[in-house]
Amino acid sequence: MCINNNDIRDLTGKVLLSTLPDTRDYLSKSMVYLCSHDKNGAMGIIINKLIPSIDVRSLLKNLKVRTQDLERLDIHFGGIEEIDRCFILHSDDYMSSSSVIIKNHVALTVNDDILKVITSNGGPSKKIICMGCCIWDADQLENEVASSHWIPVDQDEALIFGDTRADKWSKALLKIGSKTNMFSDIQGNA
Repeated sequence: MCINNNDIRDLTGKVLLSTLPDTRDYLSKSMVYLCSHDKNGAMGIIINKLIPSIDVRSLLKNLKVRTQDLERLDIHFGGIEEIDRCFILHSDDYMSSSSVIIKNHVALTVNDDILKVITSNGGPSKKIICMGCCIWDADQLENEVASSHWIPVDQDEALIFGDTRADKWSKALLKIGSKTNMFSDIQGNA
């Protein structure tokens, strides 16, 4: 369900759907889970873009994680900020001392120790492992939403943690009653 554009001061826990046309821009057809949003700015993680060519063994070696079952991990592109940091968005059925609950049973952990647990077949039942995040300055996100660069929608566990390889962006649009081609003429910089 879409939220009212007048209610854009705290979008924490919402999913933002990019309205940018299908271009090579990393935000085109992006879905961003908003981890925090207040008067000072916002931070979120892109949840629908896999990093296809990442060397998972090398990544986890740099993070000092040992594992025997690396092939099952999907690593997402979370955004262009803090690209060397690993952000894990996950269900709250597993919490470490550094985990923070965002909203509605969704948590965020930025501590590499959770990767050790995940790669040992433990940890949260639902998770998205991301490199990088998206950051907005004060009032920047509100202006972008007001300019229709983003459609904020209520959190939906199936869309957030569902099939990693599915077209989550199109599914989210269908869920709110919109069609993919309605944004083909919209231009902007989110």
